[in-house]
Amino acid sequence: MAERKLVVKIFFILGIIACGGCGRKVEAPAKVKPPVPVVVSKAAKRDFPVHLASVGRCRAYNEVEVVSQVSGGIIAVDFEEGASVEQGQPLFRIDDRKYRAILKAAEADRDRHRAQLAIDQVQLERSRSLADKDYISKQEFETYLARVEQDKASIAGAEAAIERAKVDLEYCSVRAPLAGMVGRRLVDGGTVVKDMQKLATIRQMEPMSVDFFVAENDFYRLKQRFEANDRRLNLEIAPIAGGELRARGVLKFLDNRIDSTSGLMHLKGEFSNSEGNFWPGTAVRVRVELEILKGVVVVPSESVKINNAGKPYLYAVKPDETSATKHKAAQIYPEVGYQGEDFAVMERGVDEGETIILRGNLLLGPGSDVIPLPEGGGGGVPGGDPQQRR
Repeated sequence: MAERKLVVKIFFILGIIACGGCGRKVEAPAKVKPPVPVVVSKAAKRDFPVHLASVGRCRAYNEVEVVSQVSGGIIAVDFEEGASVEQGQPLFRIDDRKYRAILKAAEADRDRHRAQLAIDQVQLERSRSLADKDYISKQEFETYLARVEQDKASIAGAEAAIERAKVDLEYCSVRAPLAGMVGRRLVDGGTVVKDMQKLATIRQMEPMSVDFFVAENDFYRLKQRFEANDRRLNLEIAPIAGGELRARGVLKFLDNRIDSTSGLMHLKGEFSNSEGNFWPGTAVRVRVELEILKGVVVVPSESVKINNAGKPYLYAVKPDETSATKHKAAQIYPEVGYQGEDFAVMERGVDEGETIILRGNLLLGPGSDVIPLPEGGGGGVPGGDPQQRR
């Protein structure tokens, strides 16, 4: 009986052990992380223009207010609002009848003084011979002489009045002082205008000017390059609103002071607007070309990232030593020179032709497997001149 109980206990213990083993989990093999698709480009070696970027506004090269220089009623408007006009083209006509009458009165006054001069000159010649014979006093002779001089002065005054009347008569035809685009008219036909009343505005659209500002920290570097290039630096102008419009111009003017409140300096450039793409008041991006770096390695700026320590880095594609068809990501900490919106200069750490990862690097770490995909179906740095700012 005791042996039977012992056998039962043994089977009971073995059953517990067997049941405990049934609860164990079998560990699954570790999953292999798949390769990350990344967009790549090639580091290129080229001449690289360094730019200083700013924002500004276009303005007319010349802007003139057309004003009336005589008073009177407008009898005709000889232009269309918003049209291009030539210098000297008639714009308004003012009723000139009053000024023609003034001119005739001035001419009549001159003729009257001329007639009086002729009479006084005859009397002067008669008095001269009488004075020589002592038939009249010297004082009487000098009186005739003074009358002649007075007549001459009166004629000169009348001729000046005639010239003034002629000028006023010319002002009755209001003409364009320069070639450009005329704005809206500020008076209508039939309006009685006063002297120096504003009638319209003409803006010269070609060439066009651009006003912009630079910070005090950038001023001295810009000034140095400006003076080294005979006070001319190249500009590129593009509208802030977007589009493919571009214009090339030159920096022509640096103001003679830096604003103590804002720390900015006012600059002015000039550019061709022969196609009329830019309008006065248009907000534009302005880039001043400071210098051209010869034969430097550049990469797209979007490939350059900043780590938590503030140090720039990027990922390059390297071959996998275990397979000729596989690639890995290598983290590089290059020495970055000038960097702008589009491209960055690699002073050290990146070689010409090296494959750089543009996009997809957020999923990467050093040594990650990658599948390189060329940007836009090609492997090179996008075409066109790189446009940079510091």
